[in-house]
Amino acid sequence: MPPSSHSDLLWAKIRLAEERLNSASDQFWLHPDLAELMPVFLIQLHRVMQGGLNLMKTARDRALSLTNDPVAKIVASYLDQHILEEQDHDDWLLDDIRTLGISPSEVAETTPLSSVVSLLGAQYFWALHIQPVTVFGYLIVLEGYPPLTEQLEDIRKRTRLPATAFRCLIAHADNDPHHIADLNRTLDSMPLNTEQQKYIALSAFHTIDAVASVFEEILALHAASPRSTLKKLKAS
Repeated sequence: MPPSSHSDLLWAKIRLAEERLNSASDQFWLHPDLAELMPVFLIQLHRVMQGGLNLMKTARDRALSLTNDPVAKIVASYLDQHILEEQDHDDWLLDDIRTLGISPSEVAETTPLSSVVSLLGAQYFWALHIQPVTVFGYLIVLEGYPPLTEQLEDIRKRTRLPATAFRCLIAHADNDPHHIADLNRTLDSMPLNTEQQKYIALSAFHTIDAVASVFEEILALHAASPRSTLKKLKAS
């Protein structure tokens, strides 16, 4: 039976493209030096959270400017709600990182990975120059692959890092299934045309590749300079 909704169709496309992301994330989460990799990951995730919140505000404002576009109206309404849901989550993560002995100033001084810049930068382009609904491809991929609480507990035990470093991740593990359901329902309510469907899928594909690249870039930096990955990013 062919996909019966916009979200069904998008997820069918995502499933065809997710192999690289699954492979890269498995290599990261199962790495024997995960304890050394986790602080780097959390700092880069903080960059994504900060940039993602500003991205949603940009996409919402762009959608509000398209006064005669019924899709943009739905996008603006959804993003208004989701921005409130995600508000201050970057500060939560900053508090978690602080419990690893890394100060907020050190987080701010750490160079964002090129893959993080690519992940976010493409979305700004599509939101501003194509159509703000493209941000749904980005959000659905990011919200659609949350770690499970039991997986995070296993990671905590393997790395022996403090439980306080995982508070924000666990909150997202609990909340993201509800967020993805809202995203799917909202996408299905939109009167999307073929062009809009195409760009949402392109946004999702780019997000899959860019997130995979984040994992791969962290692993490559670690392979080049074991136990000094974070110092290398601070110095670059």
